[in-house]
Amino acid sequence: MKHFYTSIMLLFLCSTWTMAQDYTLKIRGGINDEALKQRMEVHVSSLLSEISQATKAGRLLRLKQIEMTKQAKESIARLWDSYHFMCDYPENEAICLTDVNGYEIRNIPVTLSPMGDGYTGEIEKELTISLTRDGVISGVHMALSNNAFHAIVNKGIDVTDTRRRLEILNFVEAFRSYYDEKDMASLKQVYSNDALIITGKVIMRKNTQGDQPTTLKPEIVYNKKNKEQYLKSLESVFRNNKFIKVSFDSIQVVRHPAKPNFYGVTLHQNWKSSNYQDDGYVFLLWEFKNDNDEHPIVHVRTWQPDRIGTKPLAKKEIFTIDDIFIP
Repeated sequence: MKHFYTSIMLLFLCSTWTMAQDYTLKIRGGINDEALKQRMEVHVSSLLSEISQATKAGRLLRLKQIEMTKQAKESIARLWDSYHFMCDYPENEAICLTDVNGYEIRNIPVTLSPMGDGYTGEIEKELTISLTRDGVISGVHMALSNNAFHAIVNKGIDVTDTRRRLEILNFVEAFRSYYDEKDMASLKQVYSNDALIITGKVIMRKNTQGDQPTTLKPEIVYNKKNKEQYLKSLESVFRNNKFIKVSFDSIQVVRHPAKPNFYGVTLHQNWKSSNYQDDGYVFLLWEFKNDNDEHPIVHVRTWQPDRIGTKPLAKKEIFTIDDIFIP
């Protein structure tokens, strides 16, 4: 009788678990290990269901029973402070991609529900979920556009280049999320200790020519900061804004022709926060320490406004890897 009772309880628990997964993911390729595939499907389905249920109920996430790394739980909890979101469809399908750290599920459609007033950005987004080699969820980020992702990865000229381009895009997605989540700890790890931060701003300078009346001419002036100065300033920005939403487009990834471990990433950035908004170009100089390095670091970050007065910033003025001297 005791054995029969235990069996009934296990059946009940399994049924309850299945019923809780009202949003599901099916992996339709990219992984041959059937047991691992099913485990990943269960973990991701549980997370998608919990995200959507929490959004509907307007409550905090309950992640204790979901197979996620501590870092992944902390990351999504920070994001949850600014944005709730839920799946667009109860049933989802995706291909599993393999990267140096494990696996990745991309392009799960979600709708944002911003928690702060004044948000005017896109609410229709796509989710990227990273998993370890054991199928444990290790990261949750809003995805880059699918077209941009494949266009950049497909430009790889060899296996190592292609793998690194994929890794850089994964890091770019995570990098953007660190700002949305106000994740200072992760940003400290991304930037090298000797990182150079260059920020441009438009000023109006007096322009006098001979007997002509004095006029004001817009131009960009640049300010340099080291890692410590930049992060201290950024920490103040995080404290003074209820929400921050960063989006990237027009992304270009270029490998240095003479130093193949260095990559330049130029992208157009839109920054929206509760008390500030701007558009500009960001350049990042990434370095892979060796062929097996899973954690490239940023040595240089630049930002330039995309307009000078009423004129768009000229293409030749936008920072690229050609403008950076690498010893």
